[in-house]
Amino acid sequence: MLHLPSMITYGFFSFILAFFNKALFQLANFNYCLFVISSQLIFIVLSFQILAYFHFVTIPILNKKELYTLCVPSIFYCFSTVFSLQALMKLNVAIYVVIKRCTPALTFVLSVVILKKQRLDLKIGLCVLMMTIGAVITSTGDVSYHFQSYLVGSLSVIFHSLYLLTVQRFSEQKDSNDVLYINSLLSLPMISIFMISLSNELSGIQSYKGYRTVHFWFYFILSTIGGGLLNGATFWCTIKNSALTTSVVGVLKSIFQIFFGMFVFDRLVINNKTILGIILSLIGGTLFSYFEYMNKRTKSVLVTNEPVIEHDSKPTMITEGTK
Repeated sequence: MLHLPSMITYGFFSFILAFFNKALFQLANFNYCLFVISSQLIFIVLSFQILAYFHFVTIPILNKKELYTLCVPSIFYCFSTVFSLQALMKLNVAIYVVIKRCTPALTFVLSVVILKKQRLDLKIGLCVLMMTIGAVITSTGDVSYHFQSYLVGSLSVIFHSLYLLTVQRFSEQKDSNDVLYINSLLSLPMISIFMISLSNELSGIQSYKGYRTVHFWFYFILSTIGGGLLNGATFWCTIKNSALTTSVVGVLKSIFQIFFGMFVFDRLVINNKTILGIILSLIGGTLFSYFEYMNKRTKSVLVTNEPVIEHDSKPTMITEGTK
């Protein structure tokens, strides 16, 4: 049975966060993504500390082995988030969403190559190809084409896929809330080091003139809290439903994001290429999620219908873990 509250919550925050961040960058002219990411991570860590104080959650204890294990996905997370926000600064929201919609397909392909847990069949391959072609056609139809932003957006997709695959291994031994907290805790110093040593953000933040304006604080608070709540909502939806359900909800919200993204902030110049590219990307993403759902459902039915064997007069169901 699907858990609708978690699905609606995830869909809402996933839909709205791109617009919160874009408003902060464009309307408030606050183009300091590392500081924004740091603020979101601090919000997550502090939220866990407050909830733990009132005994709603338990703060996980890290050992050295777990620390080293989760360092790699945390690094991928940092690069993914930084590249995503850098791309969002330059790209129209609709174009940005089209590029990010390639993440599930790339994750699936990389899981076949790296994890070797499944095979890439023809239908899935065609969906991946359709999404990729759609993104390429959309980029060629973008009259405000900015190669660097497309390159950065593509890198964010690659690193986000690597993050999902590496964190998947670790989350098999840890609770999802623990993974969220540990990932945020490890990512925060990395982002802070990037901000201090590898960019000019500190001087830009100090010289920013909009701190006394209401709209800056409005967008900044929405972006900070929204980023933290989206992380929590993602794990909540995955726990209550499945990773596949979360992906399907992501496809549905992306349709609305693309539609609204065409007409807000920097309006997208619509032509035949952008329309064709967006349609191909949406069809490919929707079919990809549908085929994945049917594959998961078929496997679930096969496992459920496995024969029952007698052992010490007690029936035991043969499952994947007992074969």
